[in-house]
Amino acid sequence: MSRTASPPGKAPHGTRPSTVSLVVSTLDEGAELHATIESVYAGSVVPDETIVVDDGGTDGSCAPLELARWRARGVVVRRIRRGGVAAARNTGARLARGTHLVFLDAHCRVERDCLARLRAALDAGPDAVLAPTVHDATGRSAGCGARLIDAHLRVRWLPPEPDGTLPYAVPLAPGGCLAVRRATFHRLGGFGAFRELGLEDVDFSLRAWRAGLDVLAVPGARLAHRFRPYPPYRLTGTSRAYNLARVALVHFDGSRREECLRKVIGTPRAAEVLVEAFTGDWEVQRAAVEASSVRPLDAYFEMFGDWR
Repeated sequence: MSRTASPPGKAPHGTRPSTVSLVVSTLDEGAELHATIESVYAGSVVPDETIVVDDGGTDGSCAPLELARWRARGVVVRRIRRGGVAAARNTGARLARGTHLVFLDAHCRVERDCLARLRAALDAGPDAVLAPTVHDATGRSAGCGARLIDAHLRVRWLPPEPDGTLPYAVPLAPGGCLAVRRATFHRLGGFGAFRELGLEDVDFSLRAWRAGLDVLAVPGARLAHRFRPYPPYRLTGTSRAYNLARVALVHFDGSRREECLRKVIGTPRAAEVLVEAFTGDWEVQRAAVEASSVRPLDAYFEMFGDWR
């Protein structure tokens, strides 16, 4: 939180007040990126720093954020070779210095008190992953957290609890915006090695829950997200299928794993995708997840519901 914007919240005696690092991954978002950043800095609390990770963009939309006006407000642009959303967010997290991390898509409009509420919730419950209320750009629908609904690992947004003010448990924190303490993020190992776009948030939420951390909805923290049928950049036809196979191999056993892997069959270059997934490092990742787990995955589905 910038000292020029608002005073830091009170911290326990002998500790430093919390600070917020905003990480925005972007790829050829054009004017959407600037509208997102402008909405952030119109808030009652603004980030101590904003790290914009340009994931191989070619439209020049990050260049204005390198001007003195934005540098003075703590905005830093880091350009990387295109590696996908998860890799871009991990790059931003490595550069971040704040006690709290907020990951935000580059096509959002953040309401005035959104960051303030997320920071306050992390201050109150630091070992948690937080999901704000997200409504579409038209304002016609809103969700706060999500749940898995099928073996494709598609999700359904959950409606915010009526009159909800306190955080409450949800199955997943969608990646369009999620908040977590920096120390907790690094303890979980950051986002996994996923390709391009999709399911990195599912994997992160599952790993957090299995490690004993709560995934919490913060209904009072609100933002608009521009949901689009296609992103403004080209995607390969295999990335989501690979990501689906990876989640299944790292997290699931038995029929759940089999159902997910069967969904890969019939997708473009399915045999190639499955070979790449099975010959990757999923066994190492699975062992790491299981070593840090204190909750069995069956308990997750018993608590939040199963797609089967």
